[in-house]
Amino acid sequence: MSPCPPNTGGDFGRAASVAAGTGWVLLTAALVARGAAAGHWPLSSRYEFALCFAWAILGVYLLLELRVHERRAGAFVMGVALLVTTFALLRPEEEKIIHPLLPALRSVWLQLHVVAAAIGYGACGVAAGLAAAQLAVTGLDGIERQTERVIGWGFPWLSAALVTGAIWAQDAWGRYWGWDPKETWTLITWLWYLLLLHSWGLRSWRGRRLAWLTVAGFGIVFFTFAGLPWLLRTVRMASLHAF
Repeated sequence: MSPCPPNTGGDFGRAASVAAGTGWVLLTAALVARGAAAGHWPLSSRYEFALCFAWAILGVYLLLELRVHERRAGAFVMGVALLVTTFALLRPEEEKIIHPLLPALRSVWLQLHVVAAAIGYGACGVAAGLAAAQLAVTGLDGIERQTERVIGWGFPWLSAALVTGAIWAQDAWGRYWGWDPKETWTLITWLWYLLLLHSWGLRSWRGRRLAWLTVAGFGIVFFTFAGLPWLLRTVRMASLHAF
């Protein structure tokens, strides 16, 4: 029997591919069904965004496989997707109920902003999985290049989310930017990945240092999405953003 190509990941890589493909199909079906039941895109709550977030992680990972046949970090990426999916499943039942859209959400900018954010965050999740594999497993040649590739894919989507969010804020609240906590942390996330993109050209930053920064970047993403709303509720700070 001929050996597996070096970037397939063997049995674990194939299992991750099957899990990613199956999960992506199931999430697609669930989101379509929820959107049909609601009569609008399923993008209006933290629960729905978490499902879109996980869907985007799986989709970006499958795209990476299709483009460069990279499977060696599949188990790590699936771990990131499982984290986000678990967060969605553990949401309170009242948050999972379909509600009519609030007036501020009845805008085309909702779809443009939230879809861009989901895809950008999904790319960040895949990059974190690749970086975690680089840190945990020795000899994964080329993984760092794939991490750079995925961040390069995701950054324009993060930028689009920032711009469309500002336009939506102007349309809904009459101002482009108000230094709301969620807006501020979205900007911090964007700046972090801008820093990562510029760091690839610095030889002294490559390797484990940059891998750790990539994992930390996903920590910022997850805090911005999941941790910040909890913190705002805990300290009773006001925010115009529902999630």
